[in-house]
Amino acid sequence: MKIEKNSLFLVLIWEKDRESNIKENIPILAIGNAREILLLCKNILTPKISLLEFFKYYKKLAETLGYNTDFMEVLDFLKLLEKMKIIEMHEIPREVFM
Repeated sequence: MKIEKNSLFLVLIWEKDRESNIKENIPILAIGNAREILLLCKNILTPKISLLEFFKYYKKLAETLGYNTDFMEVLDFLKLLEKMKIIEMHEIPREVFM
């Protein structure tokens, strides 16, 4: 499936920051473009660290699990989080908004 860069996504965020008041078994549901989803994931997963530290942490975790993290763009990074079962992401067809 080819995903366009300006696509909208429906995402379920399964993991949460342990210090948040969000119950761990309740997923967060959101709709947005890749950059919006990335920032939301960062704020829910690691609210106390910078975006750069967020990338480094999850890239290192992915490498430990055996995933390739070279040359990643925003959408590639989100797909990596999905492979690691941290989020579940679905592209929303453009026809829904027409």
